[in-house]
Amino acid sequence: MINLRYEFARLGLDYFLSGVSERYRQGRPVPPPRLVVWDSTRRCNLHCAHCGAAGETYPHELTTEQICRAVDEMAALRVDMLAVTGGEPLLRKDLLTVLDYARQRGLKTGIATNGYLVDEAMAQRIGAAGVQSVQVSLDGLESTHNQIRGNAQSFRRAVEAVERLLRQGIPLVSVATTVGPHNLADLEGLGTLLEGLGVRLWRLAVVMPIGRAREADLLLRGEQLEALFAFVRRANRRGFRVYLGENLTFLGRWERRLRRQPAICPVGFTACCIGVDGHIRGCPEQPDTAANREGSLLEEPLAAIWQRGFARYRRREILRTDPRCAACADRFRCYGGCWVMREGEQHCISRIAHR
Repeated sequence: MINLRYEFARLGLDYFLSGVSERYRQGRPVPPPRLVVWDSTRRCNLHCAHCGAAGETYPHELTTEQICRAVDEMAALRVDMLAVTGGEPLLRKDLLTVLDYARQRGLKTGIATNGYLVDEAMAQRIGAAGVQSVQVSLDGLESTHNQIRGNAQSFRRAVEAVERLLRQGIPLVSVATTVGPHNLADLEGLGTLLEGLGVRLWRLAVVMPIGRAREADLLLRGEQLEALFAFVRRANRRGFRVYLGENLTFLGRWERRLRRQPAICPVGFTACCIGVDGHIRGCPEQPDTAANREGSLLEEPLAAIWQRGFARYRRREILRTDPRCAACADRFRCYGGCWVMREGEQHCISRIAHR
């Protein structure tokens, strides 16, 4: 049976992407980003087995003044939301000062955190700063989560963080789980826990082949991936909202079973990332290398970088330059997949689902 809602959404998405691509090709202004993610620090208080940020260090982080100037630029561009990640963003002492300033300039704000530092006072400060969305990471039940995170208190502290943030009335308190073979069996129990806590949104994303995960065997394949999809379907059928992250942009035969609308890599179309030292790249998961950088906030305005850069994404070059994508019947449904997953040849569902 045809899912008309999905098909109309897909047509609308393709119209939008094609329009941005054509405007860029003609040298005309493209729409501003809706979301800017600030990769605020690579410092962290935990040591996660799947960490994609491991190995990248910076002699300097953007100062409070520098990031607030960037917020002014976002406000002028009418960016909808500033989301902050890391590392552990709450290690920045000025984080809530910056987010409160962003709120005053008209931006919605969000934080992705491991929850370890969210005591009662921090939860109150987050609420007072007007933060609209907080995502806390939970990667399994207690023993699994603590082993993955390398800290015997990390599970308890994350659960307490969720409880405290919910009591503060943060508009959206969600949980993110990075899924691999090591925690797949915990999903049923973890889902029951989150429902009991009153969590309204649970985001699942498969491990990406970057950072520490590049050296470990943490990637889902074949039957494991099928098991993940089957779990998501069961959870959604009973009314618990489970969202599969866009690092799997297309789910093959599972696509319409699990999604009401298509997912894409938003880089260069609706989103970009400000790096720790001010370099702009596509998303915070991308390795911060020269090949992934589009410019620096310390050298030119965000608006100029947004309009000039992101050529390979907007031209959708990969659909021509990757022979498998060029010959694939689903190329205009997945658009080449996630660029970070390409780092380890994990971007194509038809390939990883049968390994």
